[in-house]
Amino acid sequence: MKHSFLLFTTLTLCSAALASEEFVPLQQFAQGQSLSGSHLLNDSLYTNPAASAFTNVYSVDATYALPRSYAVSILDTKTSSLAGGLGYFRRMVTNPSDGKDFHDPLQGVKLGLASKASQSFAVGIAGKALWGPGLQNGVSGKLNDIDVGFLTTFKGLQFGGAVTNILGGNLDMDQGREFTAGGRIGYDDLLFLSVSTQSRFSEVKPYQYGIGAEYVSPYYFSLKGGYRIRPQEHASFWSVGASIISPVVSVHYAMQIPNQHRAADRLEHILGISLLL
Repeated sequence: MKHSFLLFTTLTLCSAALASEEFVPLQQFAQGQSLSGSHLLNDSLYTNPAASAFTNVYSVDATYALPRSYAVSILDTKTSSLAGGLGYFRRMVTNPSDGKDFHDPLQGVKLGLASKASQSFAVGIAGKALWGPGLQNGVSGKLNDIDVGFLTTFKGLQFGGAVTNILGGNLDMDQGREFTAGGRIGYDDLLFLSVSTQSRFSEVKPYQYGIGAEYVSPYYFSLKGGYRIRPQEHASFWSVGASIISPVVSVHYAMQIPNQHRAADRLEHILGISLLL
């Protein structure tokens, strides 16, 4: 499960209550959005641009989120010490006022680069272009911005953080400047526990907390779960997931279950496939 670096990085999706979550990749989705400070494969471009710098793989990834959202990505950390990622995603966005999807989807592309500054510290940067509905009557908006991240690792402990939309974002698309920080600890490469917080620069207190766990079996499968809470919205979500793993092809599934019955909250299902080349 030690995956690689970012190069075409676009995966999952989850239609959250607002457009603020531009794209939530599958592993992040399955573990309560708690992987900001964890090694990642293709998911790194959206979770933390530095999160794949300690891996060595070339991978292709595709994700489909029911009913009408998908993403594709490619990742290369083998070619040189400077790794990069590029990806495309398309997801439907839920109108928070009535719980129905806007007519136009949110779409985006991201290009990322990352490198190890030392044996235990890595930095990354990702440029992005987004276009899709804003929150004001769904009128189409555009965004060009940059995300940056760092990751440090020491034996079984990892810690990292990322700043999204450092140029300011687009508030009409609910894309503001935010900071995410998290950590992950592993035991014997079998059991992992992760935590994270997500904050807006305009507020001191985090608006989201996440916790997740993963069990990686030596028999080619893994099980994952998580819980995240957004106190200001009085919203919380459980998530579960599973993967069938092989040296070349891995298949993934994740589901998110809302604890409340708001119109904008839905049961979410995501399917994914990864090819390691």
